[in-house]
Amino acid sequence: MNRAQKIARFNLIVILTALFLSTIAVSVLYFVVGLPVRRAVGGFGFIGICGLMGLTPFLYKKGSDKVSFDERDLMIMRVASLVAYSIFWVLFVLAAMVPFFVLGPKGMVSVKYLAAMVFGGMIIVVLVQSVITLGAYGWGVKGKNHE
Repeated sequence: MNRAQKIARFNLIVILTALFLSTIAVSVLYFVVGLPVRRAVGGFGFIGICGLMGLTPFLYKKGSDKVSFDERDLMIMRVASLVAYSIFWVLFVLAAMVPFFVLGPKGMVSVKYLAAMVFGGMIIVVLVQSVITLGAYGWGVKGKNHE
């Protein structure tokens, strides 16, 4: 596995773990404990685990002994970024326009939803980039061309 694959795998594991724990926490708080929805969404605090993605430069340092990034890697990174940001913008515009059509032009949306849109957008971009990167490299296939 090259460095880009390792980073993508790490990011994917971190995001899926955070989403899984958040979903479990909200479900337990709402259905088992019986908290109202407004209090049960506190379970989304597990999304903070995504902060571990900031450690990737320290965990996966660049090797100085050999070429670690070639034209193929650059093309994969470009395609992954293009797909990720394309999906992000579609979802971002939908998240901005749906309240307008549901609430009408005089409706109001709380500011806390704007922060959720930013963090949700970051999660979408990193998740899609990781999936596309791993898919382009063959999901960790070992072989002559994939070392």
